[in-house]
Amino acid sequence: MAQKSKKVSFNSLKIALLIFLILFIPVPVHSKEESNILLPDISAKSAILIEANTGQILFQKNPNLRCFPASTTKILTALVALSKEKDLGKLFKVSKSAIMIEPGSSSYYLNEGETISFQDALYAMLLISANDAANVIAENVAGSIQEFVKEMNQFAQNIGAKDSHFVNPNGLHNPQHYTTAYDLSLIARQAYKNETLRKIVSTVEYKVTTASMHKKPDWQIIYNINKLLRKNSKYYYPYANGMKTGYTAQAKRCLIASAKKDNIELIAVILSSEDAFADAIKLFGYGFNNFKKEELFKQNQIVGKVMVDKVNKKWINGYIKSSFYVLKNQNTNSEDITYHINFLKDIKPPINKNTVIGNVYIYSAGNLLSSIPILSHESYIPQPKITTVIHTVKKGFVKGMKFLFDFLLIVLVLIVIFAIATIIRLRKKRVKLKLRSTKTIDFSSFPNKKLK
Repeated sequence: MAQKSKKVSFNSLKIALLIFLILFIPVPVHSKEESNILLPDISAKSAILIEANTGQILFQKNPNLRCFPASTTKILTALVALSKEKDLGKLFKVSKSAIMIEPGSSSYYLNEGETISFQDALYAMLLISANDAANVIAENVAGSIQEFVKEMNQFAQNIGAKDSHFVNPNGLHNPQHYTTAYDLSLIARQAYKNETLRKIVSTVEYKVTTASMHKKPDWQIIYNINKLLRKNSKYYYPYANGMKTGYTAQAKRCLIASAKKDNIELIAVILSSEDAFADAIKLFGYGFNNFKKEELFKQNQIVGKVMVDKVNKKWINGYIKSSFYVLKNQNTNSEDITYHINFLKDIKPPINKNTVIGNVYIYSAGNLLSSIPILSHESYIPQPKITTVIHTVKKGFVKGMKFLFDFLLIVLVLIVIFAIATIIRLRKKRVKLKLRSTKTIDFSSFPNKKLK
């Protein structure tokens, strides 16, 4: 009986313990929304995800690590070429040096002496990553590859890509040819703004018609090697809309990719990856699933005021003309976006409406995202008021009195000097007269005359 009682007591204890565990020990539950908060697990050594129009950083992994860019270089080549040459129909001539590329590397197999239009050369370079086409573009735009490379480096510096150095227009490996994911994102943003480039990099299939020695139809059709755009690829991503692939043994898999979903546009840069397309899909998924567009500044929003006339104590409101949007992470409270309002100093009237009187500097993760001009909300031309008139008269009176005082002082000094000089002259004259009146007359010098 005692054993049975002990057994029942032990079972009761186990049941009570189980109930306690169920009721009081929290069990982690991962919802679909919460799982999206997790940062993407990518194979790339360096990567960055940005909003395409503003450059807002949504994700970064070693963004300033120097890496070899491989053929993603060709985005910069296209940008520089389009900034120098506007005629897409212009025929470029193929030189012997232009087709001297690394054996086995990507090529359109252009021939010495052949001609090809600027547009067709761009498509060959950006769709099938033709290294010979990149060289042809460089030589015809700048005169030589060396001169074109100087333009590439200058362009990169001008847009803030200061941790990059390029030695060729095609991206073939060179130890001194390097960039960073952050710098490439700056270059990619410039490309995204260029309508011609956006059209080219989003094209899946293209027919080259101007290459003078490529007349066979099989030689004319080219296909984009960006697998995110190819519907028959396992990497096909329906929101992808272009950019550029890259690969060398040293650089590994590289990719600049862009995508648009609803009202959000993103750019991903992946460097030194084992699977760049898979990394890009993960980054885009993270961006589209976690971020929503929010208005940071409304259209015509007043952001502050500044003193423009100290005498009349006049302040003018400053406003932002256009709306400015940022992406807000819906699953965290972290504030990656900051801004600083800065009005110009020593603003002097007259001021017309919409005159720039300051700037709003917007930062993303510590990097300058954008600078928005602050405009004057009204015109201001100072009108003379009673206080202003009194102030002016008073100021003029004080100046006049000072001048009069100085003048009178000078006159007084001159009078004193004149008086002293006159007194001295009179005294000298008196002394002479006195000397004359006291002089003795010698009558013996007169002749004696007898009186009659």
